[in-house]
Amino acid sequence: MEGIWFYWFTWIGWIIVTFFHKKNSTRTYLTILFLFLIITADISWVFINFEITLGYITLFISAFIYSSKIPNKKLPYLLICTLILTMAYVCFYLFSLFDPVWVLFNPKFMLGALLTYIVLLLMKEKELRFLTFAFGVCYGELVHFCIMKYYSFPYILGSLSFFDVAALGLLFISSWNGLEIVTSHFNHSMNKTNKRKAGIL
Repeated sequence: MEGIWFYWFTWIGWIIVTFFHKKNSTRTYLTILFLFLIITADISWVFINFEITLGYITLFISAFIYSSKIPNKKLPYLLICTLILTMAYVCFYLFSLFDPVWVLFNPKFMLGALLTYIVLLLMKEKELRFLTFAFGVCYGELVHFCIMKYYSFPYILGSLSFFDVAALGLLFISSWNGLEIVTSHFNHSMNKTNKRKAGIL
């Protein structure tokens, strides 16, 4: 079923943000964004000869709004990382279309894991990982859509399949960020314990 991973993880994210995130503007923004994405992900709009979902437009605009808060000196590197992710996204789908033999299991999980790996390699700042991923999948979907339309393949820009990949990738990034935070706290606690022992000795 298309969209099952997106709806499942987005609802879980909405619950976590609503009930466990500290009260601030970020929590309000994410709560509204999650709900709006759930509502609009499957609502499409036909313009001339192409079809686009309102959820895709929402995600793209949200990424641009958030990027306005990024310092200008970080934008060139963000652009480079976005281009790399865009190429990876498009190449994966083209290879899976023309040579599907190497797609060993669910392509959504494969693509989500691949993009997550690239983001983690390129971006060290935890918050920018989400923004880089969002831009990468949005631009990648746009380029993929243009290629499909050029060859007259029916394709919806920002379909539920796209949101499944986006949700899986953001879940993988969130899990890795959480693991880094837990590891950092553990190492900090161990260092404090070792210093106390050294002081006693």
